[in-house]
Amino acid sequence: MTTQSERLAALEQRLGDHEARCEERLAEIKATVASTLQAIEGLKNRSWGVAAALLAWALAQLWSANATKIERLEASRPAAVEVAARSAG
Repeated sequence: MTTQSERLAALEQRLGDHEARCEERLAEIKATVASTLQAIEGLKNRSWGVAAALLAWALAQLWSANATKIERLEASRPAAVEVAARSAG
């Protein structure tokens, strides 16, 4: 039969072991959280890059469409000027 002091010593040992396991788990959790935060920062940087690329692409599309419209308008203008000159003359 165990004495009260032996039971108390066994209980203190179990409690110490439990605290050690909890500290190990806490360290693992902190490491996981840190790596997750790094991954999120990387994703944020990439998403800003994608957003900038999409904006650049959209602006290039607008610029190219405007350039095409200007070319068409400039090409059709002399014909309109000739028609106006014929009807005036």
